[in-house]
Amino acid sequence: MKTPYALPRPPRNRYLVRERDRRRMHELLRLGGAIVVVGVALLAYTWLHLQMLSSGYRVEALEQRLSDLERQERHLRLEASYLSSPQRLETRATKELGMRAPELQQLLFVGADGALVSAVPETKKPARGTSPPAPAPAPDNSGATEELAR
Repeated sequence: MKTPYALPRPPRNRYLVRERDRRRMHELLRLGGAIVVVGVALLAYTWLHLQMLSSGYRVEALEQRLSDLERQERHLRLEASYLSSPQRLETRATKELGMRAPELQQLLFVGADGALVSAVPETKKPARGTSPPAPAPAPDNSGATEELAR
């Protein structure tokens, strides 16, 4: 047995045309526009928030790198001052390289006129049987140290 609800019923008036509701279309367009505006605003807020977080992480990473580089600079400065200390250089020169302090005959000084002056004046070899000459007084090197300081 068939029920009348299961059978499709043809429309009784085929010429009946449904009129469009213009107000409803305007309301739907307004609602759609409002949804688009709110969606764009939310996307913009989310994008800005993510950019801010990304910038914060970059700043934090750069600050950490700056801190590491400052610590490394302090370490290198300490190492450079240790390596260039006069006591260490003297110890290394004498023990590792076999150097020794210069003798008095090896020293040269710059005189006031710019000429090199030996610390020990050259003496002629005494002839046999004669006594060696008396040592000459040491030259005044006060001008030489001033010249070297310049």
